[in-house]
Amino acid sequence: LFSSSNVIANEMIGIVAVGIGDISNQNNEKLTTGSKIYFGDTIVVKAQSNAQILLLDETALTVGEKSEITIDEFICETKAKVGKIVSNIKIGTVKIITGEISKKNPDNLEVNVPTGSVGARGTEFVVVTESDEKSTVVLLGPGKKNTLGMIPGILNVSDGFNTVNISTPGFQSVVFKWKW
Repeated sequence: LFSSSNVIANEMIGIVAVGIGDISNQNNEKLTTGSKIYFGDTIVVKAQSNAQILLLDETALTVGEKSEITIDEFICETKAKVGKIVSNIKIGTVKIITGEISKKNPDNLEVNVPTGSVGARGTEFVVVTESDEKSTVVLLGPGKKNTLGMIPGILNVSDGFNTVNISTPGFQSVVFKWKW
């Protein structure tokens, strides 16, 4: 359907697959189901609202209430199933189901939080950013012995100095801001 390489400003990179409640972008434009998401957009989800964003590589971002996420980088070569996604969760809860881009290399999908970053390969996980000083990352699956024949997921969680690999569903890492 889409065959693009480097995505630049003002190019569509996905859509709001489901939007419930008060959702807007960085320009305070209201987003609803079917709204287009563009490179560089910040999605702001207010109280008692949520949104599911579907990117061109089939990555799904479910953004919970009182959350804010920016898509900082999106490069997608759909035929070769390669590229890079970099997003920044400023606050709130975001569940991510990885798409084609991150299946081969967790460095291809990077989720930045105020306390560090997460790389993910072929999996589903949730990030809860409570403040500028604490984020929790939980691997949801699939695990090594899943019955669906799916490639087991891996998360690489970093605070900028140390990296923890999570490969068991249900395991988590809490990343705190370094205080000197």
